[in-house]
Formats: sequence, structure tokens, C-alpha cells
Amino acid sequence: MPRILPARGLACLLLILAAAPALADDEAYGPAANDCPTYCDAMALHCPDVFLGNRATCLATCALYPPGAADIEALHCRLYGQEDDTPVPQPPVEAPPANLAAPDPGTWFDDHPQLAGDTSVLPEGVGALFLPSLGLGAREPIVTVQGKDGPVAEGRTGRRILLPPGRYTARLGDGAENQQARLPVEIIAGRTTVTPIVWGALEIEVVDPQFIPFRGAYELISMETREVVGLGFGADELLGERPRVWVLPPGIYKLVQPGGTYRDRSDFATVRVLPEEYARFVLVMDPTTGEFEGAGLVAEPPRTDRTWSLDGVIGGYVVFFNSNLVTASSGEWTLQLNVFLDLAARLAKGAHRFVTRLDIEQSQLRDPQEEVVRSLQDRLFFHAIYTYQVLPWFGPYARAGVESALLPRHADIADGETLIDQGGNTLTGPDRVELAGPFAPLTVIEGVGGHFQVFRSRAADFSLRLGAGARHQFARGLLVPVEEDGETRLRAVTDETLQGIEATVIGSARVTRYITLSTEFDALYPLFDDQQFLFTWRNNISLRLASFASLTYRLNALRNPTLTLIDDTQFEHTVQLRFSYTLF
Repeated sequence: MPRILPARGLACLLLILAAAPALADDEAYGPAANDCPTYCDAMALHCPDVFLGNRATCLATCALYPPGAADIEALHCRLYGQEDDTPVPQPPVEAPPANLAAPDPGTWFDDHPQLAGDTSVLPEGVGALFLPSLGLGAREPIVTVQGKDGPVAEGRTGRRILLPPGRYTARLGDGAENQQARLPVEIIAGRTTVTPIVWGALEIEVVDPQFIPFRGAYELISMETREVVGLGFGADELLGERPRVWVLPPGIYKLVQPGGTYRDRSDFATVRVLPEEYARFVLVMDPTTGEFEGAGLVAEPPRTDRTWSLDGVIGGYVVFFNSNLVTASSGEWTLQLNVFLDLAARLAKGAHRFVTRLDIEQSQLRDPQEEVVRSLQDRLFFHAIYTYQVLPWFGPYARAGVESALLPRHADIADGETLIDQGGNTLTGPDRVELAGPFAPLTVIEGVGGHFQVFRSRAADFSLRLGAGARHQFARGLLVPVEEDGETRLRAVTDETLQGIEATVIGSARVTRYITLSTEFDALYPLFDDQQFLFTWRNNISLRLASFASLTYRLNALRNPTLTLIDDTQFEHTVQLRFSYTLF
């Protein structure tokens, strides 16, 4: 029988000696010649329920046995309280999934070309998960690691995700949770589990027939499940946007117009996503109607120099017009023809943004009762603004602009009416008086400050400019009729310079495929000489009827006492049936 150990060893032997092997008479239990490492290896192999993975305790206990006391082959295992050597029932071992990703047991190191770019250190007792990247950077989605009780960690492709040993499910991709790519993984302490790439990437670029990218909308549908994966939009490269990349499980996907279904037989395109593949797909769409005009995979989309872009539209429209801004207007609804020219040039290079616009609008009415042509609308507007995009939502700006009228302006005196000119002379109708020559008045606009992108989405946009501004007003002989004591008098407008705080609010939204809204509020609050607050507010609601025609309602408001000589806000309402042709 083995000798009784001193009390100081009882605590260390509580686990192993209580469940120690039964020993035959005069058969000592222990290693030959105190070969403790061999003894503990045998314990770990044959008696895992006794060894319990604690090698340090086993070695300490082994040192208390007399040397050469027994043959290691006589080892038996018993749990505490077990009366015989009947094997203890063990829980069934769950078979690993067929596609389980785990480190290669035949090697002691983990190798993948992308691992060299990650310098994460694995703490003792911790493993790592590594999902290779397709080289898309921030456009690749977040990787979520799930355990039995839910998500346990998140990370990026191309970077180690540190995890305790065990089995998990890694998922990534677009769409709902059940639509994402999923992969069971096993984490082993000290090792990195590198997964195969069981997902693909699909970049979708939306362009117009001239191959210019724009924010066209589409929906992506999985043909396997017939479920909508998500709503996508094209990218405006002039604003620094990049085409969206969808990370998806392999399969066939269908692109349709927003609100479409997998049953659509027109305005659709299909594409197959393969594992490990980064596919580039171009969708050609009509910007005005949203109709698909072509689609297909491209090896490399043709990238032209988009540093500069030009836009040009010329057109005309029929207007039902009512205004109190124009002196010659009678205040009743009338009908006239209009022509317009809109030109714009844009620069986008790095953080630099430059936009310049030229708008010319003419509205002329020939009175059927009089052999004269009346000018109802005459506007020349040139504006340029430079912004340096320090942050995605902020950047300083500097702007300058000129606003004027092209043609001379007249006031018609009807029969029986009178008008008192600057010299005090009374003019009686019918007669015509010139109020201003060409390019009168002329207003120069200047401003510097900060541009804030308050809100931006694919369907709506809202921004604010706030800073210091100035308005230089050159009357150039402009006369304005003013009602005084029941008489209409001509008063000369004087040159003015206003300096103060300027604010501009710009917003736009696309309600449906055919309806768009826009608003622009431009104001200056003078800080000197008790000059009065002035603003211009322009609003548009447009209903697209065809690619070349739209019905537009305009509501404009103006308050400029230095120009109109009255301290009231004046309004202008127009309903326009507008026809246009795109120049470039």
C-alpha cells in the first residue's frame, strides 16, 4: 500500500487522488523514476475527467509519489465516488458542419497573403477569425460574429477579429440578416481561422445615355428567394460619391425600377454573382423617366476625366402669369410665351468644388390691343461659388455673382391715367415711359463663410451657407413708380452698398419618379446704417410629363426696399408648361 502523504499534500491531491486509480496490493501508483511529464501525458490521454486539463496540478502531485513505484500501464481512472471502472457516460459529440472553417491541424502556423497586412497580437488563450478582403476598403460591410446567444463581436474584412475558443457563425453582406452570406467557423487558441471567400461583390453604376453617372434609383431582388435585397442609387461623382457595392451570397439577382417585383418583364436586368468575384455592372437609365435603356457587366468601366462637367438646357414654355413684381402687370392672369437658357460648369477635384451658373430668362407679351411689346420677365443671373470640402458635411466657401436685366424697361400709361415724372410734369395716357435702359439695375453679390451639408440622402438634400456678405447695387438710372397721396410718381433708385450677415438655405427632394421639389432662400441682414433686411425666396414644384416637357409651379418672394422703394414682401406665382432641350 502506498504510504500516507503529509497533510500539506492533501489539498493539491483533492481532485486527482480522490478519483485516483484503484491500486492492487503492494502495487504503487506513480511514474517510473519520477517521470512526471510521461505520467501527466498518460493522465491527460486516458483520464481526461480526472486530469481536467490542469497539467500544473498533475506535475505537482506527481512529485509527491516515491520514485519507480508502479508501472504506468496499471493506471485506472475513477471519478470521485465511483465504485468500479465502468466508463462514465459522455455527452454525444456534435459532428462539425461540412463547411466548417478551422485552422489546418497539420500545421502549427496560419498562412494567407493578407495576414501580413494585419499586425494584431493574439493574447494567451485567444484565437482569431480572418475573412479575406476583396479590396473594396470601406465599401465592404461589417462582419458580425454570432455565438449561441447572439452577436459576440464585429469587425472588418482583411483584419483579425479576436475571439475566445469555440464555434461561431460569421455573416456579412447586404440585405436582411437571413439574406447575408453565412459561414460556420471554429476558433482555436493561438491560431487564426482564415475563411474561404463564399461571397461575391457587385458594383452597380447608374449612368445616363451619355454615360454620365447620376443618382438613378433601382431595386435589387434575389431570384432564389424572390425577396428584395434593398433599394440602390447611382453616385454623383461631382460630389465625391462612389458607386455602391453590394456584397452578396452567390446567385442570380434582378434589377428593377423602384416598386417593381421579380415578375417584371420590362425595365429589368439580371446578373449572376459568383464567390470570390468582384463584378462591375453598368445600368443605363433615362434620368427623366427612370426607364432602363441598357445594362451589362464590364471588365473595367470607362473612366473619363470628370474633373470638369458642363450642363446646358434651352427651352420655352407657356405661362399663366400673375405678378405684382412687374410694374406693367395689371395684376390679372394673362398668357405669354417665354424662352430660357441655363448653363452650368462644375469642377470637382479632391476636396475642391467649384460651380458656376448662367441663367437667362425672357418673357415678352405683345398686347393685342396695342402695337407694343411688354416685357414681363427679364432676368440675367451669373453666379460662381468655390467650396473646400474640409469634412464631408462642412467646408468654407467664397462666392460672387451678378444679377441684372437684359432689355430696356417701360411703363405704359393707360387712357385716362396720369403719371408724374421726376421733374414734376404730369403725363397722361395713352403713353409709354422708359423706366430703365439695358442692364439696369445691376447688383453685384459677394460672400464668404461656411457651407454646412445638414442632410443628404439619395432622395433629398438640404444645405446651409452662413457667413459675411455684401450687395453692391448700381441703379443705372432706374425709375420706380410709387403711389403717394393718391398719385403715381416716378422715383429714382439710388446706388447702395449693403454689408452684413448672409444666409442661404437650399433644399431639394424627389417625391416620386415624376415629382420634384426645390427651394432656395437667400438673405442678407445689414449691420450698418440701419439698412433693412432683404431676401429672395424661390420655390418650384415640377411634374415631369415627358423627357422634354414638365408642368411647373413657381412661388417667388422678394423683399428689397432699396430697389423697390417699398417696405413690403412682393410675391410672384407662375404655372408653366415648360419644354426643354438638353444641349450637353
